Amino acid sequence: MGKRFILLAVLLVFAVAPLKGADAGEIDVLVNKLVEKGVLTPYEAQILLADAKEEAAKELAAGKAVTAPSWTQKIKMKGDVRFRTQTGWYKGLGPAHERIRNRVRARIGVEGEVNDQVKAGVRLVTGGNDPRSTNQTLEHTFESFDCRLDMYYINWHPELPKNMGSGDLWLGKFKNRLNKSEVLWDGDINPDGILAQYDSSTFELGEVPTELYGNFGFFWLEEITRSQHDPVMYVMQGGLRMDINSDWDAKLDLSAAYYDLAHMKSNPNYRSTGNSPDFSAGTNTTWTIDGVANQWRYDYNLVDVMIRYDAKKFFDFEMGHGIWSDMIWNVASGVSSDDFGFEVGAYLGKKKPKKPGQWKIWGLYRYIERDAVPDTLPDSDFFGFTQRGVPAGGGTNGQGFNGGIQYALFKNTVLALEYYYVTPIDINSSLTNEYDQAAQLLQMDVKVKF
Repeated sequence: MGKRFILLAVLLVFAVAPLKGADAGEIDVLVNKLVEKGVLTPYEAQILLADAKEEAAKELAAGKAVTAPSWTQKIKMKGDVRFRTQTGWYKGLGPAHERIRNRVRARIGVEGEVNDQVKAGVRLVTGGNDPRSTNQTLEHTFESFDCRLDMYYINWHPELPKNMGSGDLWLGKFKNRLNKSEVLWDGDINPDGILAQYDSSTFELGEVPTELYGNFGFFWLEEITRSQHDPVMYVMQGGLRMDINSDWDAKLDLSAAYYDLAHMKSNPNYRSTGNSPDFSAGTNTTWTIDGVANQWRYDYNLVDVMIRYDAKKFFDFEMGHGIWSDMIWNVASGVSSDDFGFEVGAYLGKKKPKKPGQWKIWGLYRYIERDAVPDTLPDSDFFGFTQRGVPAGGGTNGQGFNGGIQYALFKNTVLALEYYYVTPIDINSSLTNEYDQAAQLLQMDVKVKF
């Protein structure tokens, strides 16, 4: 009878301990003392400790833990650090040369729940002001480098009526949530402005579970004093997601988008380095207009069609795999004949390796004609080429292969190897015959997330 009473008393301690802020170590000490005095057997002690940890985990997951202020349970923090060894074999205004360097990237973000419908967040990153790169090259005799905010946003997730689907409104500078590839969007670019999203409720298309979605964006590119012709981007995108094979957990995503870059062509009010748009690679066709050189000669009104297939099984094997393609046309009136770009790729393994032993092998072929897309946006590691054949990171007029392998060594610790091999599509032979070699890039990464 006495032993049962003591067991009930111990259970009561476990029940009220969180309310008093008792430390887990104090509870362990209490249980160990009872084992030493023979009140509890080691087996009974293990059961009590396991039950206590399980209850604490349930309370924390439900947001009921009171050992910390309630506001801390409404804030999420996450980040990542990457160390990269990078070797490039380039062409320039001289003989081909090799460049080796170490580069680091660090990012840390905080998101807070304002209320049931509104969240807000900010993120701090390394690197300079280039929107396509948060890398920091190690140099300048151990210099301490600057950090910048690359995200600051408000997210409204309204409560829609039942069976009406879900929606989101993003304001500020936020993660790019469009369905996209790096033919048009470098993965580091976070657009500025407004994005509205809608996802329908699941319905049956034939016998296939399907969802419709739409993205509608208004993004600022530049604000010009004393002008009403500010360069801006309008985006409309619609698509559908289909669960085409439940046994394989296979999904198909189809989308089409229209991008309108307004007030970019021949805008003499648009002043930046070299008079072309900020962070331009210098590979789009330019001309002199109203006495101002290096102005974009063509508009950029883009039609973008994407197809993506992902699955977690292959017949009876737990083997993730996927394929995708992205095709882009610049349909602006008067555009040059160099108006097409595409990418096709595939992967085998886990789509995003995280757990120890997970891996991924992938590869793609990319082709971007000179005026297919603005040369301010594509993957900065994939080379474009000027009319003279000089390589330019993140530019157009390039074609080639990109592939790599990833392996999760520990939880959230990934080793990665990535390789680029890119050649020009077209160069002006009357200007040069020296720069028609390939540009190559090899990147070896250690990436950790927390």
